[in-house]
Amino acid sequence: MENSKVYFPGLNGLRFFAAFAVVITHIELVKHFQGYPTLWVQHTGSELTFKDIIQKIIFEAGSLGVYFFFVLSGFLITFLLLTEKEKTGTVAVKKFYWRRILRIWPLYYLIVILGFFLIPYFTTGAFQFTNKTLNDYYGLNLFLYLIIFPNIAHAMFNPVPLISQTWSIGVEEQFYLIWPVLAKKAKNIFNMLVIVFCIMIGIKVLILLLLKLGLASKTLLAIKAFFAMSKIECMTIGGMGAYMLFKHPQKFKQIAYHPIVLPISLLLIPILILFTPATLQDGIHLLYSIVFLAIISNVSGNPNSFLKLENKIYNFLGKISYSIYMYHFMLIPAMFFLFKKIGIKPSNQLVPQLIMYLSITGVTIFISWLSFTYFEAWFLKLKSKYTIIKSGSH
Repeated sequence: MENSKVYFPGLNGLRFFAAFAVVITHIELVKHFQGYPTLWVQHTGSELTFKDIIQKIIFEAGSLGVYFFFVLSGFLITFLLLTEKEKTGTVAVKKFYWRRILRIWPLYYLIVILGFFLIPYFTTGAFQFTNKTLNDYYGLNLFLYLIIFPNIAHAMFNPVPLISQTWSIGVEEQFYLIWPVLAKKAKNIFNMLVIVFCIMIGIKVLILLLLKLGLASKTLLAIKAFFAMSKIECMTIGGMGAYMLFKHPQKFKQIAYHPIVLPISLLLIPILILFTPATLQDGIHLLYSIVFLAIISNVSGNPNSFLKLENKIYNFLGKISYSIYMYHFMLIPAMFFLFKKIGIKPSNQLVPQLIMYLSITGVTIFISWLSFTYFEAWFLKLKSKYTIIKSGSH
């Protein structure tokens, strides 16, 4: 069978902005650890100033970037699986696994090797991030990372310095260990997505009820942390959107492409960041997921969308967004060390901030390009052998 082609324009731009949102939050996090003034101190007053608004958005940007990746991943992969199932009558599960392995694992394991075998030796200078838990539970931590369960390690212990962003890779890989099998066997993929969604929500509600009843224990708190990170329901929402677009395109587009949907979705993001009460924080990612699905749909398919992100620059940045996400946390403290050496002190003044952000972003993009071109691309060539439905930019 001749390979089919699936391409959604503009998504590379969204990928980059999601990755950059994580970079922004982690820049401020590293500033906090190194004792510099930050922009992400949470507001505690009764009135919000413009500065407070910026601070809260920066504080939440990283989490929102990860939620967005989850929704986008669920949307794209479910759409590809639906296309494959329609074209071939089934889902080639082993080929799916090989595609995931060749795309995700090489860089993931490189970051793990750096985090466990190189960075711990740099306890002064650029990487002043000693971590007693890493030393105390080094073997178990490493084992969990090697079997791609960094989110379990993250739930049980303190984060491994400068590679803790890998927890989200664990969440995705665990979901995609079972999702192609379920998609292959399911008569109705939408119903299967709803079942997975309900199971995840049910487990989380049960955990919260147990905590409310005063049954908290170290084990239950670790389980809560694990499921709090496991935003699989974000991926199922993305998958539901993909199903509706694939199976009922006219009905889906009639709703998603309505002129008010995109502006309201974009406006809802800062509103939810600023005004969501603490009691709703455990479930707010569900609303964000619907908002992100609306943005993804309009950017990638609505010809009348005012948000256009399809160009060579965004395509380039989107292609290396996985590398940006994986490398940036190591490069931020290294750049701070360089700043200190040349006499630039990180502060909240405009000029030092611009120098800091532009330098860190530029270096991260350069290193990510090198990695993509001279390391990851080799595995991507092998990945093409297992591709049934082609996807990506022209």
